[in-house]
Amino acid sequence: MISVEYGARWPIKFEPFPVDEVPELFDELIRFVGGRINIETWRELDDVKRCRLIEKLTIEFCKETSPKKTYGVGQAMVRGGVVEALDIFGGGGTEWLSKYGSYQSSPSNITEDLSPCETKMEPSTRFITARRSPRSSFVGSHR
Repeated sequence: MISVEYGARWPIKFEPFPVDEVPELFDELIRFVGGRINIETWRELDDVKRCRLIEKLTIEFCKETSPKKTYGVGQAMVRGGVVEALDIFGGGGTEWLSKYGSYQSSPSNITEDLSPCETKMEPSTRFITARRSPRSSFVGSHR
């Protein structure tokens, strides 16, 4: 996995797209990227703008296709697929990303033994907050 700092709140992470495991999703991603990117413009962008564009494409693709829910393919893998699609169109995506490290050696993290309708839910501690009574906090502070 490669992690790239580009000025956003969190760095973006890239993982190899599991092309052999979900070729139909990869074909859809290639069509998606090809319909939204002008390769000449891509070549002229600096690294920060490239990262922003990849992140925007990743979010849009994930909203349209729900790859995590349907196939177990997360956003880091979709970003890797976007970079690979850029290579297909002659944009040199993996060449550009290689200056940040190599991500081709890591194995796929796609969830195993799941039907397309099932996903593994991982507990998240990021948004766990203590519950307060809405009435007690509102009444006490607004009297």
